Amino acid sequence: MAAARAAAPVWPLALGTAAVAVLVAVPALAGAPAWALRTSLLVTGRPLSSAHAFVLALALALVARGVLLRRRAAWYGLAALVAMGVLAVLTGEDDPWRLPLLAAALGVLWALRPAFRVGPHPDRVRAAVRTGAFVVLATVLASVLFGGVSIPSAVPEVAAGLGATGAPVDGAHWLSEVLAVVGGAGLLVMVVTLLAADPPPPPGDEAERRRVAGLVAHPGSDTLAPFALRRDKSYVFSPDGGAAIGYRVLFGVAVAGGDPVGDLASRGGAVREFLALCRRTGWRPAVLGAGEDLLPEWGPLRSFGFGDEVLVRPAEFALSGRRMRNVRQAVQRTRNAGVSTEVLPERELTPDLRARLLEVASASLDGAAERGFSMNLDELLTGHHPGTLVAVAYDAGGAPIAFQRYVTAGEGISLDAMRRLPGGPNGVNERLIVEMVGYAGKQGVDVVSLNFAAFRALLDTTERTFAERLGHRALHLLDPWIAVESLYLFDRKFRPRYRPRAIVFRSWLDLGWLAAALLTLEFGRARPAAARAPLPAPVGRPERP
Repeated sequence: MAAARAAAPVWPLALGTAAVAVLVAVPALAGAPAWALRTSLLVTGRPLSSAHAFVLALALALVARGVLLRRRAAWYGLAALVAMGVLAVLTGEDDPWRLPLLAAALGVLWALRPAFRVGPHPDRVRAAVRTGAFVVLATVLASVLFGGVSIPSAVPEVAAGLGATGAPVDGAHWLSEVLAVVGGAGLLVMVVTLLAADPPPPPGDEAERRRVAGLVAHPGSDTLAPFALRRDKSYVFSPDGGAAIGYRVLFGVAVAGGDPVGDLASRGGAVREFLALCRRTGWRPAVLGAGEDLLPEWGPLRSFGFGDEVLVRPAEFALSGRRMRNVRQAVQRTRNAGVSTEVLPERELTPDLRARLLEVASASLDGAAERGFSMNLDELLTGHHPGTLVAVAYDAGGAPIAFQRYVTAGEGISLDAMRRLPGGPNGVNERLIVEMVGYAGKQGVDVVSLNFAAFRALLDTTERTFAERLGHRALHLLDPWIAVESLYLFDRKFRPRYRPRAIVFRSWLDLGWLAAALLTLEFGRARPAAARAPLPAPVGRPERP
């Protein structure tokens, strides 16, 4: 019974609130017909000034949206308004015939109370209280100093003015209008604050990250699992602790990076915990890089494919054959140039080699910031993350000219960073990938994940519709900044396999916020690395694959 009440539809109440907002706004509309004004009076009970009508209507429109989002603050606001109407009738300030309607409205609100499960965060409540207190205190002080209001009457006079009711104010002629504007703005700021989703949580602490590192090592964790260890991610765990989801909250969107990590049998529980957390906090749930196999676990959420993960299987990989001619020639060019390579655990880098590789990374980025979210780790070359491997290329004189960092998971290893000196020999990146695939094969690793081919279906065909031709042209023009097409062409040389990945989201109405969050996460600047103690390698798992 309680579960049914909590899941009760709230759209009729939101629709009714929006209709009331429209009626309240009528006095603010110039040239409104008489019948509309009379209908508005049925709702308001007494005439409103234009400023009061505009502000109250806008606030009610925001509350209507809050009702749709099941915000408890919206329920409190509606209950307070109806209760004030009842009090006005009981004190004789309003017509008695309105009492049964107001009582019925209170009954409906009480019955729907369990459906409003997103409570206001304490930080939001404190911010709203501070806003209200600041508006009152600042306007009282300004009204006394500049508005000509006497000290004994300052509080009631300013309160009437802030209410935007049009009541006369004992002071300067301009004071009532200024107070109406300030009061309206303050009210709207408080409403928006109280109806907002919870603020982003702090990143997971080192104890949580150690738990996640153990889950990343689980044989069921796929090739995106290591990126859950980014230190800017928060975590939610399945009830049995066998799986976890790493996520970040931006613009009210909680973005999970890939599938849950850990035991396959526990992933559904982690998904349900994540969705329950989003319902409690008011966040819009989303996933960047969800695997096709787990899409049914996301239930009613929507999804669309946006590209493929690029996978190379060492057991199938060889440089022979016509199709691998470009890679074979690139590797041979580096050998002719005297380039040598080695693969070693990141934690075994000497201080001197680490410093020189960081110089390579800086030169490779040409001053740009580290960016990425779904397939990028942090703590570059610090040895903080367990199981990270570095493939290094040296020139004929023994100086490092390029490196690639790989991170390990239960299923295989994944490319994290690929850096080379701008003036280095061509083919170095291909050489390092070939060396790492060979190394992985010797260690018995099943799969090497290179990176992500966004919009592969669009790039991999020549038969395109008009809309697809426009999309392809846009990707081509934007390639100098986002490198989607050039990265796809680079990956294709290795004749890889592809694993489809999807974006999961709640509603098509969330697409604007979703796009803003995903683009910011992928292309926004990553936080700089900070020295910290390395995470311990999970028990029973070696440092290398």
